[in-house]
Amino acid sequence: MGAKAAEMLRLVPKTRVAVIERCSGHGGIWGARTENFEVAVKVGKPAAQAALKNNTRFVASECPLAAEHLMQVMEMTAEQPTPEPFRASHPIELFARAYGLLR
Repeated sequence: MGAKAAEMLRLVPKTRVAVIERCSGHGGIWGARTENFEVAVKVGKPAAQAALKNNTRFVASECPLAAEHLMQVMEMTAEQPTPEPFRASHPIELFARAYGLLR
């Protein structure tokens, strides 16, 4: 998530924002190819582990492909299964949700 998006989310009262400056491992079409999947997961694992360590309800990414890959790696590396599958949002979706504009 970019610095501007993080600044915007920090304006929401009672919100904790942790920016993870790591690669998700997706890399566009490269990460979607079967032969690159293992490397993509390896590259994305540090970001996934950092997101899991933050133990937050929401994860945001400005890139939909990176977000989906990060969620997949989080599910693969989580020590315990979660009641709901991981889901990432675009930062503006979280901002809209915080102010009741999106459910």
